[in-house]
Amino acid sequence: MTLESYLTLSEAARKYGISTDALTRLVKAGIIRAVHNEEGTAVITVQTVDNATAARMILDEIKPEQYRHLAGKKVRVAKAGELYGVEYPNLIRWAERGYVCVRDRGFQRLELDAADAKYAADVFKRAKELTGSSIKAGWVLKQVLTETSKPSDHE
Repeated sequence: MTLESYLTLSEAARKYGISTDALTRLVKAGIIRAVHNEEGTAVITVQTVDNATAARMILDEIKPEQYRHLAGKKVRVAKAGELYGVEYPNLIRWAERGYVCVRDRGFQRLELDAADAKYAADVFKRAKELTGSSIKAGWVLKQVLTETSKPSDHE
């Protein structure tokens, strides 16, 4: 099910890290839909989907096979966060929960399987786009990873 909510231009600018002028240009160009609420304030629509729908969509869009070329390669957790666009504490939690394979660990060092890290990061980011929430995206990540085999060969 798709849910539609509204944000004022200033709320949307803060949320998405873009200026209100840039948002106004996108509205005028027809790239973003805007309406006026009861008070006459311009608002943009933000569509989100429920968690189950997001999980189904992601299962269709993002395939573990896309990451086989990275399987078995080690990447340090901080570098993975930087490369794959997620905060490294998320990667640490995902490793602790078994979502991402740990390839090596040492004193103040955690190396993850690059395929697992990239796959989980991509699923999480897409889930966040679809649901509009990091918390919901974590739930979707768990659902997707339980329904697919992770891309790396775990020993």
